[in-house]
Amino acid sequence: MRQLLLLPLLALAACQPSSVPTEADVGLLYVGTYTKKEAHVDGKAEGIYRYAVERETLQGQAATTGIINPSYLAIDSENALLYAVSEIGPDVDSSGQVAAYQIKKDGSLQELNRQPTFGFAPCYVSLHPDGSAVFVANYVGGTVAVYPRRANGELGEASQTWTYEGQGPHPEQEAAHPHCIIPSPDGRYVYVADKGSDRVAGFRWNADGQVMEPLEPPFTKVQSGAGPRHLCFHPTQSYLYLINELNSTVDVFAWQPDSGLLTPLQSITTLPEGYEGTNACADIHLSPDGAFLYASNRGHNSLAIYKVGAGGRLSPKGFTPTGGAFPRNFMITPDGQWLYAANQNSDNIVVFKRDSADGSLTRTKAHECPTPVCLKMYTP
Repeated sequence: MRQLLLLPLLALAACQPSSVPTEADVGLLYVGTYTKKEAHVDGKAEGIYRYAVERETLQGQAATTGIINPSYLAIDSENALLYAVSEIGPDVDSSGQVAAYQIKKDGSLQELNRQPTFGFAPCYVSLHPDGSAVFVANYVGGTVAVYPRRANGELGEASQTWTYEGQGPHPEQEAAHPHCIIPSPDGRYVYVADKGSDRVAGFRWNADGQVMEPLEPPFTKVQSGAGPRHLCFHPTQSYLYLINELNSTVDVFAWQPDSGLLTPLQSITTLPEGYEGTNACADIHLSPDGAFLYASNRGHNSLAIYKVGAGGRLSPKGFTPTGGAFPRNFMITPDGQWLYAANQNSDNIVVFKRDSADGSLTRTKAHECPTPVCLKMYTP
């Protein structure tokens, strides 16, 4: 695959229809959104948006419609496939949904099929590294689901569902709330961050049965009231990082590839000293070289920046305002030169130039997009 060339983004239309370049070196940025007003968000979008990127030009595209609240996405660039959750509740259907799409040559999405998620408000979708399975977490109902992937990219019927129980001391921890499900880079394990019970569950992946088998012990406990949200693995070393939504911290774990077990190493705040406002953390990512870690703050409306040091531990390097309100997901381009931040409540995506030497971020431009949540890059 060709490397996407992302230069200063000087030309971007709002999310409006326009023609899509078809040259081979075009890259596409897909944006998951909220399309419906919910208790926690005033959804304004039409579906999954896409931006065509070619050298210095970003062209906004009309949304792929027909899906409600496609809040989180996963992309298989090798096979030109996109998977999206439909974050809906019982007012819409009897279950949440996950949809499979083929990415066509012009960048548009052709729906292949959908499957129920066996819970409500599905909030995360991910792919096994070998492409054999798709994983979904339901925020409401405590259930995660596994789907074998068919040869054409369609989702097979769920091979497994797993329902969590548990509570925590925070008002938002009245029940289990799985918020993230990701496989390990080697594909041997799967991990679930449960915001409701303050636990990270670990499973061994059974490829033959397309099911998850609990490790022993089956979970790692974090600080009471922390609210585990998203996880990410170090790209070259055996460390796992967790962002906690409710107490605004990042936890560092040593990951044991032989056993899959996690050993806590560090917990560090995502907020500056003396900050007294409200905050809820959202997303976490490492730079491609693993030298820096970034975490998003909703409330403080910033990205916390850390240097990754010896033993995987983090040292604070400062904070960068995201240029909008309530930053959700963000992404770093594969070349490490650019960072995109999706500001859900101010309807914009802000682009930052990234300094690979010190991890610092310099804002370049803000671009309009209604209630953006999740940003994923596709390079044909």
